[in-house]
Amino acid sequence: MSAISSWTWPASFSNVQAKFSALFLELSRGPDSLYSQIVNYPPDPAVHPECQWDAEVRLGDELCISERAFLKERRRKMKKAFARQFGVPEDEIDERDLPIVALAGSGGGYRAMINTTGSLVGADASGLLDCITYTAGISGSCWALGVLYSEVAGNSRPESAARHLAERLQTSYLDMETLDMLITSPTNKYLISGLLRKATAPLGSVSLTDVYGTLVSARLFVPSDLTGLDPRNLSLHQFRRNVDNASLPMPIFTAVLHEVPVEIEKPLADAKTGEALSVDTERKDMFKKEAKDMEAQSRWLWFEFTPFEIGCDELGAWIPAWALGRRFEGGRSIDRNPELSFTILSGIYASAFCATLNHYFVEIQPVLRQLPAQLYAWLAEILDENDKELATTHAVMPNELPNFVKGLTGQLRDNSPRDITERETLGFMPSITAELNIPYYPLLRRDVDCIIALDASADSQDLWFTRAEEYALKRGLSKWPRGARWPALAESLNATQSTGLASTSRAVASSDPDADAANRALAETQEKELAEQTTKQSESQGKGMPGEESRKDISSAEDKTEGNPTSRTMSACTIWMGSSTGSQESSKMDELEEQDLLKRDGIAIVYNPLIPNDVVPNFDPLGISTFKTQMDRVEVEKLLKVSEANFSEGREKIVRLLKAIWLRKKAERELKEDVPPPNTDW
Repeated sequence: MSAISSWTWPASFSNVQAKFSALFLELSRGPDSLYSQIVNYPPDPAVHPECQWDAEVRLGDELCISERAFLKERRRKMKKAFARQFGVPEDEIDERDLPIVALAGSGGGYRAMINTTGSLVGADASGLLDCITYTAGISGSCWALGVLYSEVAGNSRPESAARHLAERLQTSYLDMETLDMLITSPTNKYLISGLLRKATAPLGSVSLTDVYGTLVSARLFVPSDLTGLDPRNLSLHQFRRNVDNASLPMPIFTAVLHEVPVEIEKPLADAKTGEALSVDTERKDMFKKEAKDMEAQSRWLWFEFTPFEIGCDELGAWIPAWALGRRFEGGRSIDRNPELSFTILSGIYASAFCATLNHYFVEIQPVLRQLPAQLYAWLAEILDENDKELATTHAVMPNELPNFVKGLTGQLRDNSPRDITERETLGFMPSITAELNIPYYPLLRRDVDCIIALDASADSQDLWFTRAEEYALKRGLSKWPRGARWPALAESLNATQSTGLASTSRAVASSDPDADAANRALAETQEKELAEQTTKQSESQGKGMPGEESRKDISSAEDKTEGNPTSRTMSACTIWMGSSTGSQESSKMDELEEQDLLKRDGIAIVYNPLIPNDVVPNFDPLGISTFKTQMDRVEVEKLLKVSEANFSEGREKIVRLLKAIWLRKKAERELKEDVPPPNTDW
């Protein structure tokens, strides 16, 4: 109850009860209820034209026609921007030689969202945004891309998105103001439509993830000026308005499916339950080992969500973005339901953080019991389902959606899960749970030349570097910069070697089996750590409810800079570049000499971590919790300034790198064109 006392409630609890009663009335099936308006009446064709279309599953590995058309138009538009950056006449540039550049944002809740937004502001101000082909996100970075591409801020400029977030994040998504938005027109229909349509669709259900996504969307995807409220802002398909004309890079949102073989699901759940309940250390270790051995048989399938398509390259199956949520059989949709709302997708992309919501619900159980009985029973059922999932197979509850590959037996790619075409639903989880906190994976199949990685993570990223290399090797990419290490760890190793303790550095080198085992162990506990972060957050904030956390976090962030050597020593821009020749030289490019860059034909990684910057003195951005439910305007503006400055500081390096890639691709093309055709005269 301490949490409740720290929250500023309305004048009397009867007002709270009245608000919940009003919400429950709107969700009832009465003739004039919101439920009736959304479920019983046909969708507006101006908002949901897809309700007149049938969908088919596209099978194959190649990019879809719409994306290929985008690439052609984007290259044409980027030509002038690259010429300006390189300082050469536009007619010297052949579009075929332009580097394919991707901006990839990490996970990390609101902190990652602000970091990615600030970096986009920096990219736009420096002119580099016009040189980027793709943007990709995990978790909080998906929110940043959603705000930008939805145009909820009034337009598609990063600066406008930044101002919108600074305004909207001042109120928690758990505040009573959010509840008002759910019961007051016009925001109630705008926000709840996605949840109700999902719940009432065939195979439909509502999860904690859906509730979480709806609440977060009340802050992120509602304009402060309600005259700008447009339901099309919540359509991933409608994000095409800035992609079809190639005015912005193509966004790629990500989620994963945790594929656990059917035969080990129950034994795995039993082993985890046994580990949790065992008091004896020996038995606990036995169950832990059993669970670990079974988890080694599971795998992660990456799904990408673009304004054009949604699908998985490991399955080789894709559907139109507007068709997700429909039932499919044998490759064809069997209903014409409206597109799944971005409120639901927002919950899926970052559902690792809905554990925070689960924690708050548990904290206010005594209050919830005073709600109308039917509403309390509904909430209790959702929480119970979430707890069961957390206690067994996953630490993050998958969001179940109709399976669009159902009935496609024998038509998917080799090595697809053998029973996946028989399931009714697919369970989606945030990509951050898949041992990779930067979305390299969907970019690998797009032949990118350079990935600018925006990392807002607080912990060591060496595991992510290792996993990214493993994914690249899995895809047969010889051009990935092998041996790329987290800069802070690499600097630590160099310091160790300089003191003569080379054996210590070898003990953590990526080639060492013990180090690989340690990385594996870290990966296997990633989901569990995400859930445990919720408890840590509540402890650091005195288990207070929303409303008192912002100022505490600001002072904390200001105090941590001096004591965080990692933040002080890492560079705002570190570059690695691979080579297909298998060169044993380091892939790290410290000097960026043109002759050295031209020797390498591999993928370039520009690592841009969220670190302190002198533009905001005595401020460590990593002191801001990733689990915050609100942010003070001053706090947001500091994070935006730091992330923008960090990106801008790397501009010169990035331009030199991209110019070298352009010159190399140009030389390779010209060499091929100079080769005479083979003599066919016999």
